[in-house]
Amino acid sequence: MDFNLFLSILISLFVIVDPIGSSAVYASLTAQESREKARKTAIKAAGIAFMLLILIALSGQFLLHHLGISLPAFKIAGGLLLFVTGFRMIMGLHDRPKLMSPDGPYQDQGDVAVFPLSIPLLAGPGTMTAVLLHMTAATTLMDKGSIFLAIFIIQSIALFCMFGAAKLTEIFGATANSIMARIIGVLMAAISVQFVADGFVEIVKRANF
Repeated sequence: MDFNLFLSILISLFVIVDPIGSSAVYASLTAQESREKARKTAIKAAGIAFMLLILIALSGQFLLHHLGISLPAFKIAGGLLLFVTGFRMIMGLHDRPKLMSPDGPYQDQGDVAVFPLSIPLLAGPGTMTAVLLHMTAATTLMDKGSIFLAIFIIQSIALFCMFGAAKLTEIFGATANSIMARIIGVLMAAISVQFVADGFVEIVKRANF
């Protein structure tokens, strides 16, 4: 198993999913629910996110091939998408007060376990992009298995954070959560720039410039 690949996907997913930040949104969305119902919502959200990311990992390359999208092009597009997400976090657009405001994106609620918890918080476009990009670097079954393991670990951490959401909010507070979101946003932006750079390098090599 390529330990560097495993560590890379683990860190990338942790940064993008942001279990602590996601748990704060979860706490707000389930504030009026009973403890038992809130826990079931958390389990359902993490389970859906895990299954969706595994599906993307297994079928993503097949879809790219049949859509005629090259891996370098996908790296560039995925990197740009991640950069937008990171930029929004740096600018505070993912802060809890803005997310939960009357004009926020999560007010039209059906099953909150599906939206917005599993999609887009735990398994959004950025997370799917990171999984697929790392799958393209996996050359053996052990490498692919390590990516599945990383997905499981991150979703387990997210589930644990949702179970302890009230305590985490009390420990970190709004200011600390805001600072952490911006730090994570910077890291995400750096990861996205690396994806874009790698994509351009591969395109140049293929063109034999």
